Amino acid sequence: MAQPSTEAVERAVARSEITAVLHRYANMAVEQADFAGMAVLFTPDGQFVLPDGTPVPATEIEKVVAGNEPSFIRHHITTIQIDFISDTTATTDSFFIAYTDLASPDHWGRWRDSFRRADDGRWLLTSKQPVIEGFAPEGWVATVLLPATRAQA
Repeated sequence: MAQPSTEAVERAVARSEITAVLHRYANMAVEQADFAGMAVLFTPDGQFVLPDGTPVPATEIEKVVAGNEPSFIRHHITTIQIDFISDTTATTDSFFIAYTDLASPDHWGRWRDSFRRADDGRWLLTSKQPVIEGFAPEGWVATVLLPATRAQA
């Protein structure tokens, strides 16, 4: 039986590490989120991109919800596609669905993310861009997030 190549093993490990970052982010994106903990999943120059395309530095990610977090929110991600651009960069396209106390489901779509391998070997987000493909009209995204985003513009 042939042994997998070193490159194949390294890619498998990288896929696992990138998937772990996506799962960690989803696990932290809850009510009363640990925004400082979420920020360490990003590179120092990393950014969160709002639905309207406005970039927010990862160190200011709490501004995304502007103190208007729902009382309950859970993000679930599936179907994670990882494409390696180089040995140190990758992009991901993941489907997500979120449930809140206001609607179940509340909103859904894709997370389009970019990653870079840090000098210490960790894979970190350089960009996280939720693409909302649909939402419940009575949900948190429709009644809180989108109106707040428009007001900031």
